[in-house]
Amino acid sequence: MGISVFLFILLYLFQVSNFARVFTVVFGLYFFYFFDHLFNVKFKVHHYAIWFAILIFGSFLANLYYTSEIYDKVLHLIMPFLFSMLVYYAVDRLNIEFRWKLLLTFTSVLAALGIFEIGEFLIDQLASFQLQGVYLRDVSGLEKLTLVMDKNTDTMIDMSFGLIGSLAFVVFRWFGWGYKKVEPRVRNRLRKMQRR
Repeated sequence: MGISVFLFILLYLFQVSNFARVFTVVFGLYFFYFFDHLFNVKFKVHHYAIWFAILIFGSFLANLYYTSEIYDKVLHLIMPFLFSMLVYYAVDRLNIEFRWKLLLTFTSVLAALGIFEIGEFLIDQLASFQLQGVYLRDVSGLEKLTLVMDKNTDTMIDMSFGLIGSLAFVVFRWFGWGYKKVEPRVRNRLRKMQRR
């Protein structure tokens, strides 16, 4: 109920002028809620806040893509890290070793990034939304966009930054939070190897 009220407030505040972006945020929140309940993940409120931030910065503030060359790149670096937090929370419930949880998180985030880039390509082919490539607004008018990075280079750099962002999560998780769980086992293995 609370989510529905929040969504109606969003729709009222941003009204028709930003309907597509507001719809994307609303649909994204409902999708996350549906996923949460379908797979019984039991995401916490802060997970919903992370997902909401991803939707706001990735979709609702889409006009920022056309004002700065690096906005898209920063998002492709930070968003996979945030998305990794959500995926890891879902994967952490599985009864598998810590390293496999990290690997599953890493590969799932990379797969999602690949699907996202394929989605950008298909939308560009079907609707010419100019999602691939880096475009900046031309000084001669708000509707004129200048291509500053070609589509293929943009996609490869986006994928590379996504790889770095998700790898950063894995490294942070391994040496930060997860190290205490793994370190005693590693120490025991090293002792066994020294005895041989």
